[in-house]
Amino acid sequence: MSYFLDPPALLLLGIVVYYLSKRFRWSLNVTWAMMGVISLGFFVGGSTLLYLGVLGWPLPPTPGPIWMFHTNLTGIAKSDVHLALAVLMLLIYPLWHLLGYFLALRRDVGSFLLRIASYKDVKSRKERQETKIKVKRGSSPREITRSAIDALGGMKEFVKRGNNVLVKVNICGGNPHLPGSYTNPEVVEEIVSMIREAGAAPTIVDSDMIWTKFDPVADAEGWKKWAEQVNVPLVNLAKTELVRFNFGEGSATGIVPVSKLLLEADVIISVPTMKTHLLTNVTLAMKNMYGTFPEENKAKFHRFGIEDVVLEVNKAFTPNLIVIDGTTGGEAFGPLSSSPVDFCTVIASNDVVAADSVACQLMGYDPLSIVHIKKAHEEGLGNARVKYDTASLEPHAKDGKWEKPDPLASTIYEGLVEAFLLLPGMQDFFDVAADFALYGLATHPPFRNITPEIERLFNVIITDVRDALSRSGYSPIEGSEDRVAREVERVVKKMDELWKGGLFIS
Repeated sequence: MSYFLDPPALLLLGIVVYYLSKRFRWSLNVTWAMMGVISLGFFVGGSTLLYLGVLGWPLPPTPGPIWMFHTNLTGIAKSDVHLALAVLMLLIYPLWHLLGYFLALRRDVGSFLLRIASYKDVKSRKERQETKIKVKRGSSPREITRSAIDALGGMKEFVKRGNNVLVKVNICGGNPHLPGSYTNPEVVEEIVSMIREAGAAPTIVDSDMIWTKFDPVADAEGWKKWAEQVNVPLVNLAKTELVRFNFGEGSATGIVPVSKLLLEADVIISVPTMKTHLLTNVTLAMKNMYGTFPEENKAKFHRFGIEDVVLEVNKAFTPNLIVIDGTTGGEAFGPLSSSPVDFCTVIASNDVVAADSVACQLMGYDPLSIVHIKKAHEEGLGNARVKYDTASLEPHAKDGKWEKPDPLASTIYEGLVEAFLLLPGMQDFFDVAADFALYGLATHPPFRNITPEIERLFNVIITDVRDALSRSGYSPIEGSEDRVAREVERVVKKMDELWKGGLFIS
């Protein structure tokens, strides 16, 4: 602590306190108490004792007043500085601390001038209805989409004449070179037709991501041309008028910008593609709504617990109708490096949790093993225990057998990302790295196999180490180190075989 080192240290600690308060959901009182202890107790109190010479600086041993002014470096002695100025510099210490906190807050919530909205401002919010879910399978995306929605009672069950209908599709979460990584426009075109037949106005939306900007990826995936042909608005939520939305005291999300279109929509329809995800296991209707955040660096939400953020955005903007596009799905290690699955399936429901649950079952997941689905079920957002009997569908070879990340690998990967992003300055590094590794490599032919194979290797390592420990009978209390060592050696040899066998060669 010194007059020269304290201000930047307090600024940095203010930023750290903000992110810790978000991650661990401290109340405002706890946050202010923590900041008071740091700035007033530790810095002001400690520096005062150093200034008065009551304490000396330990490393290297230096008299307190000399350390406070770094007299040996600056030539400034205590006697050169008027007491009033010295006291004033100490009194503004809390302001440096607050400045760091508010800089971090400003980065997260956007302009403080935006009005704050809450749950009561969301027009599409309705009382939860009895769960209805229909699954259709066939070769025509348009036919099975209409058939699934008609089986729920038709579009008029959800959309009334004159309604403003927001249709959230998956554009920016996809790879233009991989069908099944983004929503099939044929499915959306049928939904648009049905909305218009009901006398309402559809708007198709998605939002920028740090590695996939809306305009270029919408063009590459054919959405812009499609929107012109169908004569439907195609909107980037990041370019719309924003408000700050208060997700509630103690929420993971806090107060962040959202598009005003979300508030003003009479009906929200979530139309995700059906695919796996290395961090959250699946990315379906609930995860699709996470994509409505207008900020590019959505990865920041991983600092606060991505599963909780996904839950909270669905609680605030619960889709009224869910149409999961499994006509061509994405298995393996999505979202951008998935492998196409010709699944010929559409799931329609009025319950976002139930829709995701049935999709999980068809993919081969236990829905309650997916954290955000389990949390949503427990909080009453929907029914994750609904069971779907595939006997009513035409059999498909991939039913319950999708290639997918090991849940343990996803948990570890997500934990590493969360911890990494809590470090000061790592958000910007992560954004650049993600842009290069997740999108850049995944979309350029010479390197297209690198990202998925690295993800596959990570999955293999985690799975094999877990299985090795299980076979060895190892536990934290009792276990054979020799047996574990042999199993780890076997995993290393397997990795070497994968490499020599051309792991990165297409």
